[in-house]
Amino acid sequence: MEVVNLEVPHGSGGVGGRRRVSGARPPAKVAIGTFDGVHLGHRQVLHECDTVLTFDPHPMYVLEPRRVPSLLSDRRHKLHKLGALGVRRVAIVPFDRAWSRVPAEEFVERVLIDRLGAEFVSVGEGFRFGARGSGTTATFDRYPGLTTRVVPLATRGPAGEPISSTRIRRLILDGEVELAAELLGGCLTLPAIVGDEGRLVISSRFARPGPGFYFGYVDGRYCGIRVRQDHTVAFLGTTRTGTPVDVTFVKRAR
Repeated sequence: MEVVNLEVPHGSGGVGGRRRVSGARPPAKVAIGTFDGVHLGHRQVLHECDTVLTFDPHPMYVLEPRRVPSLLSDRRHKLHKLGALGVRRVAIVPFDRAWSRVPAEEFVERVLIDRLGAEFVSVGEGFRFGARGSGTTATFDRYPGLTTRVVPLATRGPAGEPISSTRIRRLILDGEVELAAELLGGCLTLPAIVGDEGRLVISSRFARPGPGFYFGYVDGRYCGIRVRQDHTVAFLGTTRTGTPVDVTFVKRAR
């Protein structure tokens, strides 16, 4: 899978234009979104798309840092999941203040059409983009060479609750990692650093399970995992302090 970091565009073509850069690939089917966790709802947006346009860091880190949501995966695991779904190219917007000022039309023309060669765009319901969120799904309609698919919010469960990152974070915080896995399409896996005295430290940037005892894997080895009140993780292991590891939560002990 090809992974590219995009530069902030400078200058714009005319509205409705379709100018591809020299040597560009055949027309692309592009899914746009943050796709944190690549959960089952996201996968409906990703369906049949060969290219993904995503954001790292999460735009909220720049736009509203006090409201940044806890993440369901890091970049490495997100890319792994996208590749497993058959995505061939991931274009990453390294979101910062400069990117936040790019007008919606320039984003479509210079990034989607010129840079990625998009002929088809797939987004979730309510998607907004561009400076001050001025771009909506209706913005894409101004470009006759661009077909747009707007995917309604997926639901699951007898109450018809949405499959959303917010719902999954709530389940994780409540320790319901098995229910969260059903919506994620796989067990929650988070990066950690081995600390002192058999503890693992998971950054507060991530959605960490509530205190309790779980079964899961630490770097592929099945074991018991205790999440303490301070959100550090205790496990039985001899891995050297400072070593990065992956922690997978399979189920909570009942």
